[in-house]
Formats: sequence, structure tokens, C-alpha cells
Amino acid sequence: MTNTSPPPGAGNSMLDGIEVVELSEVDLDFAIEEMFQQGALRPLETTSVEPADAEELAQLEVFRGLAQADLNALAACCQSIQAVPGYVALPAGRLNTTVFFVIEGQLRLYAQTGDKRPVAIADVGHSTGLRSALTMQPAEHAVIATELSILLAVDITTLNEFSKRLHVFALNYASLLMSYVRGDNCLAIGARSSGGTARQGYIDELTLLHNQHWLTTMLPRLVTRFRMVDKPFAVVAFAVDKLDQVVKEHGIGPALRVLEAVGHWTLDQTRPIDILAIDKNRYLFAFLPDGDLEAARQLAERLKAAIQGVPIALASPKATQPLAITLSLGIAVHEKGMKEGDLLSKVEALVRKSIKQGGNCLSDAP
Repeated sequence: MTNTSPPPGAGNSMLDGIEVVELSEVDLDFAIEEMFQQGALRPLETTSVEPADAEELAQLEVFRGLAQADLNALAACCQSIQAVPGYVALPAGRLNTTVFFVIEGQLRLYAQTGDKRPVAIADVGHSTGLRSALTMQPAEHAVIATELSILLAVDITTLNEFSKRLHVFALNYASLLMSYVRGDNCLAIGARSSGGTARQGYIDELTLLHNQHWLTTMLPRLVTRFRMVDKPFAVVAFAVDKLDQVVKEHGIGPALRVLEAVGHWTLDQTRPIDILAIDKNRYLFAFLPDGDLEAARQLAERLKAAIQGVPIALASPKATQPLAITLSLGIAVHEKGMKEGDLLSKVEALVRKSIKQGGNCLSDAP
């Protein structure tokens, strides 16, 4: 396996080389265009590309119903990518022959416009790359892993060949093609779900942030990884002030519109390496890999100030003017001796403290 980047215009047939955008050294005020233009490419020392195994394939809907022997045969033709944040699965403008399925983690798709907001998010069970692979056209978007991820890379010729051999797989493959036609192979920013992605996934489809299911099942694993390597792991949490009052005065629809707008705004305000989530109580979280308490404080102060310049139209007859938003925030860092759940419990308590103090403030100590 080579560590050099493929030449421009080359295909990426089962990964000619490995590229990474250096995200961890980018300032909180970064722009995606600067990340692409100035971020140095370097070999991925902690990412591995290995032959896939049948168990990984069995987790995906497209391989549902296949016999073990068929799964083994398919796995031999696929690759498993253990990707670190910043891994470039597919650069924009490059000819593509590979479909990427998300086993764990997340991929984000970025346009070549320099917009900080991703155009789409591929969650666990989603895929990307099929459209450009089928049409043999350059990829329209850069596809980047923004958190620790496990990806299954399958060449388009493998999918085509096995669809001819196996009737069950041909039916599944047809369903996959239809998901791309409908646009629910991943979550498009700003688009309404067609209902095809309604499942126990890890994305809240209103805000496009990780959901309560992710906080319950995946966050503990992530915290354990950082604890094992003794690296800092900080979190900023916040609640939208007076959201209950919006519900009482304008109804649940406008309140959901506020959450949607704040969730999408948070994507704009944070780095791709930051991991965002929203819980069942509608507290929002920004987890900062390798970030200490001071980094969390800087982000929290910036969010607190910036949100006041983002009026949100409620689309309600009672709301003649856009709503001015403020936040109640808390910050915390994972400390030695913390048990599972302690980090979330601590930062949630700090958010509640800010709320009791009247909102529009930041708490960093009980």
C-alpha cells in the first residue's frame, strides 16, 4: 500500500493512495475552503485499510439475506477502512469507482464552493459514491470522515458482478439504486426526509446532529478511546433559552423550526472534527476531540456571542418579527476517575445552572 496521493484525475479503484486533511491543527475559526487549500496532506499513521470480513457486510442492508459463503466471497473483494478524522475518502473532482458504506462513525460531503456547511451527511448504514461510480464522472463533492469511522469500500465492478450472480443481492442492489434516486442514501442538509431513513440510526433528522441513541450507545466508546490514550476530551453543551415559551405562544411547529435552525447553525460554527449531538431534552452538545477546557471556553463564548446575530423567522401569524435567540451554556472536560456518564451529567448540570441564572450565560463550575 502506498502513502502517496494519486495523480489528479486518476481513479481511486480500491484506493490508490491515502489522503488526509489536517483537521486537528485548524483553528476554531477555520473555513472549509482553507482546510482544502492549505491543509497539508500526510500519510495516515493511525488509519488502516484491510480486507473486509463477512461480519461487516452482514451489518448492511444491501447484503441482507445472503448466504455465509456468498458473504465470504464478497468480503474478499471489499476493503475495510479504519479511518481517523480528516480521512479523505473521495476528493471532489476525481474519477470514482468506489462506493463507501458507513459501518461506524460518519462521513460528510462538502461542495467545492468553500461553504463551511456540509451538503450531506452519511450516517451508519448510509452510503455515498454510487452515483459517480455508475456514471464514471468526477465526484461532485469531497467525502471526508470527520470522526473515527469504519468504512466498507466496494468497487462498482464488484457490485455489478455479484448482482448478476446472486438474485437476492440483485434485489438488494436495486433497492440501493432506488435510495440514490430518492436521495435518502444519506441525509441532505436542508432537505426533508422522504421517510426512507426513518430507522434507529444515530442522526436526528431535524437538526442533522447525532441523536440520543448515539449519546447512549456510541459516546461511551468514544470517551473510552480518549481515556485509554490519555488525551483531553472536552464538551460544550447548551440549551436554547425560552424554547418552552415559543411552544406556548406559537406552537410546536415554530419551536421545531428554531431547533432546526440552531442545529444547522451549529454545524456552521464548529470544526468538522468536532462531534455534535442533541439529546432527548433538546440540549445540544459539541464534543471537542483533543480539546481542553480552554478550547471549550473559547468555542462556548463564540457561540454565545454569535447566536445573537442570527434572528430566526418563526413562520407564525403571531410572530411579526424574527426571534432573537440566546443560549444557556456549560463546559466540561473529561477528568481522570470519571465514570461512564459522568461527563454528560456534569455538563448538563452546568447548563441547568445557566438556565436558572436567567439564560444567556456560561457556567464552568457547579
